[in-house]
Amino acid sequence: MSPARRAALPPGPVLVTGATGGVGVPLVLQLAKRGHHLVLSGRDRARLDQLSEQVRERGGSAVVRPADLRDATQVQQLVEQVLAADGVPAAVISLAGHSIHRPLADSLDRPHDLERLTGTNLLGPARLILGLLGPMGERGSGVVIAVTSATARIPNPGWAAYGASKAGLDAWLRAIRPEAARTGVRIAIIELPLVATAMAAPTYGSAPRGALSPEQAAALVLRALDRPLTLVSPAWARTGAVLSQAVPALAAHTTGIAGAWVTRLSRREVRR
Repeated sequence: MSPARRAALPPGPVLVTGATGGVGVPLVLQLAKRGHHLVLSGRDRARLDQLSEQVRERGGSAVVRPADLRDATQVQQLVEQVLAADGVPAAVISLAGHSIHRPLADSLDRPHDLERLTGTNLLGPARLILGLLGPMGERGSGVVIAVTSATARIPNPGWAAYGASKAGLDAWLRAIRPEAARTGVRIAIIELPLVATAMAAPTYGSAPRGALSPEQAAALVLRALDRPLTLVSPAWARTGAVLSQAVPALAAHTTGIAGAWVTRLSRREVRR
């Protein structure tokens, strides 16, 4: 999309969480080429510093704000630092996430998996967004983009903890979206399908067949930033969400079989 056709953003930085992740890096570098001032957040300070240098090489500017979204205190400090030092964000792009693939039999003594994933995928992003929505609403403009998952609304055996945490964020954002819109803040949800990142590699291999590249996934996020969209999701995911509500038992059974089949077909390693 040409710059003239992009949706105009208000003054302010673009905050990206999970900035050093598989989708975060190409997204940040594309934003840098556009000249945005970026606030980069993640857990690894050294990697954030390296990324900020790449941003400057491409004509953008960036500051680094490390934070672990599982830590409520760190999230609150991140909110305070951004508002005090960087200003009210023009856009908040929530990419940070964590996944675990584990069948029920292996999960019976691991309730902490739910705690870990909920902290990263639901509670942390929600705390961050809540802390910034007020100032953005007072200004009367802004965009919040959150990446969930194409399977967030389709129960998938083996991905129970991951799906629950992503579905929780998805449902929460859908519920607050109309009220945020009345203050001038648009909330967009990106339900990504499989992406060939390090997070997916333990289950699908380092080069899964049929997966989006990180660059393709980043392009979907940019699409939501540039256009007045509230949802970017594959057609099969929207259809699956309807079926999972209409025939839940059959849908869950079918999804489990299909998921195992897709995993076997998708798994592929890079040949060296």
